[in-house]
Amino acid sequence: MDTNKLIPLLSEMAIFVNVVESGSFSKTAKKLGVSPSSVSRSITRLENTLEEKLLERTTRQMRLSVTGQEVYSLCADMMYSAKMAVSAAQTDKSEVSGVLRIAAPKALSRQILMPMILDFIEAYPKVSLQLKVADHYIDPIGDEVDVIIHITDKPNIGLVARTLTQYRLILCASPAYVEKNGIPEHPEDIHAHNCLCLGENPRDRVWDFTQGEQKYSINARGSFAVNHSEIRREAVLRGIGISVFPEFAIQEYLDSGQVVELLEEWHIGGNYQGQVIAQYAQSKFIPKQIKAFVDYLQTRFNQEPSS
Repeated sequence: MDTNKLIPLLSEMAIFVNVVESGSFSKTAKKLGVSPSSVSRSITRLENTLEEKLLERTTRQMRLSVTGQEVYSLCADMMYSAKMAVSAAQTDKSEVSGVLRIAAPKALSRQILMPMILDFIEAYPKVSLQLKVADHYIDPIGDEVDVIIHITDKPNIGLVARTLTQYRLILCASPAYVEKNGIPEHPEDIHAHNCLCLGENPRDRVWDFTQGEQKYSINARGSFAVNHSEIRREAVLRGIGISVFPEFAIQEYLDSGQVVELLEEWHIGGNYQGQVIAQYAQSKFIPKQIKAFVDYLQTRFNQEPSS
């Protein structure tokens, strides 16, 4: 196919990639600001020009044909290359500017990142920053995110990973609760306490403890479960029970003596602990706003007092 025929297809290929990644004509249409019928016509034109069926559609589902899978892979590479071309142009700018899209977990964003992000906005006023707060997995390409910040010991393969800090899980209670109910000396003692759980899924009621080769899985039972750390923290402060928190959510209250750590010689397993990592796409040309933002966060975390 000569260039004159290929160039008009580039936009159709971009729409095709969006349809596949969103799994929906209507979602793609909303994202692009066009009608679903316009998206459908673009896919039809692409299929007619290539003389191949790319998407197999029914009233309930849509899936790629065998040829469609190969075409999608190549078109996705084309989109990535286009983004890198924009990035290359941005790296030549003398000052930090442009759009910066970030994704981070809810509690970490609310309790730790927000002051840093707001300070960054003030320091770099020509950067337009968009924050997506979500605890589910974020695909940096499909979700169009420049930087992913997450708490994990298993960074996404294929992305640059910059470690910002590290957090552990802490079991704690208020001094009033401890005075009334005593201090658990061993994980099995937790059975006698009112355990306030995360409650997002049944596994959240199982608290795992390790110390050397010793391992205990405790079925935590209590009068209250909520998937919001600040609400659960308020219940602990009022002496209602004991609970497990990410270090960043409770450290201030430990320092002030409003809560005390329990079983501190034991390691607690679970989500929302591990390394805090910033990840972004590998490229020879890293946009200045991405590099400036990650460098800024790393500096700020290094300035934070160690717990």
